[in-house]
Amino acid sequence: MTQLLQKERKLYSEVFLDSDKNGDGYLNMEELCALCKTLGFNLDKDRIYRLFNDLDKDGNKRVTLDEFLAAMPAIEPRKRLSARMRRLFQSLDKNEDKKISPEELSGVLQSDGVPLSTTEIKDLISVVDRNEDGNLDYEEFLELLNKKQ
Repeated sequence: MTQLLQKERKLYSEVFLDSDKNGDGYLNMEELCALCKTLGFNLDKDRIYRLFNDLDKDGNKRVTLDEFLAAMPAIEPRKRLSARMRRLFQSLDKNEDKKISPEELSGVLQSDGVPLSTTEIKDLISVVDRNEDGNLDYEEFLELLNKKQ
């Protein structure tokens, strides 16, 4: 079994603690659901329920940080990468409309020292904008990232 990288362990620990809304040191089902969403794992209620039961090794209906961290290396690297890409997309989607607008993309690029004109940003988006709405949905975002590699 693979080990978590130190930065992954730190991220997962921080998200766990942030998700522990009542501060009791454990996650209940609702908190685990929020944690999965925050980490970018797109799971339905049944999968969350199964995950909760798999994580809760001692059967006390609570998931500890240790139980959570012990399970993370078992997640396929491809799925962890996919979750990281979803987190990136969500962080860029400031208004949470499930699209990255030219304005949202411009703000990120400018803050990273890559000032592009409005026309340049729209041209960049148009390369992958399959539905021609002028924004990037998640699939278009992934395609754009793949083109830039």
